[in-house]
Amino acid sequence: MTEIEKLVLEAKSHRAINHPYLVALKDGTLNNPYLAIKDFSIQYSGYTAWFPRFLTAAISKITNHSHRAHLLDNLSEESGNIDIDELELLKKMDIEEEWVQGISHPELFQRFKKALDISDDTQIDEATEIWREMFLNVLYNGSEAEVIGAIGIGTESVVKYIYEHITCGIQSHTDLKKYDYVFFELHSEIDDEHGKIMIQIAEDIVQSNPSNMNDIRKGMLKALGLRVMFWDMMLERANKQ
Repeated sequence: MTEIEKLVLEAKSHRAINHPYLVALKDGTLNNPYLAIKDFSIQYSGYTAWFPRFLTAAISKITNHSHRAHLLDNLSEESGNIDIDELELLKKMDIEEEWVQGISHPELFQRFKKALDISDDTQIDEATEIWREMFLNVLYNGSEAEVIGAIGIGTESVVKYIYEHITCGIQSHTDLKKYDYVFFELHSEIDDEHGKIMIQIAEDIVQSNPSNMNDIRKGMLKALGLRVMFWDMMLERANKQ
């Protein structure tokens, strides 16, 4: 097992992936499971709306042309451009092409919000603003290796496991259809592929300079730590509902 593979295992076992808020959202043990999912949709939209900005900031730090091309593909997919191979994979999950093709991922998340009868002008909490601003600062100010650790190992390679909790919660505690919450199942599959590419990029960066390992881990821990901060806030909000 490589050092990067060990790092991925560390990320998967982090509190950010198995947070009590996520488990409670899945199991319906919060005070009001349905209201908690509605509140999640409002707050998390502040993050998803900025994800293209996160990718753009990361791309600006990547020096290797091949690595940058992979992130540009990711950015293209965020705009709703899904390739044939991925469409075939989605069909096996009973996701129709017209549900997702040509529709940006922030728009897909807005579809989820609207299905919960939430208006577009609903305000996000300041903790959500702090999370996305601090994460963007990590990407703008970190080294190339730190950026790959943050958006790759600490985000893309683990988001599938986070979204499994959320998808289960939506399926169990709302009457939404797959079309309404397709954002999560789409990302669980596509981001899994992105995560594998990010892991390979991290391997390449460490091979070119072993000292990059420290920065990759630092970026990963920053991304995961910021997500824990957000989940802590969401759990506190849910317990007050």
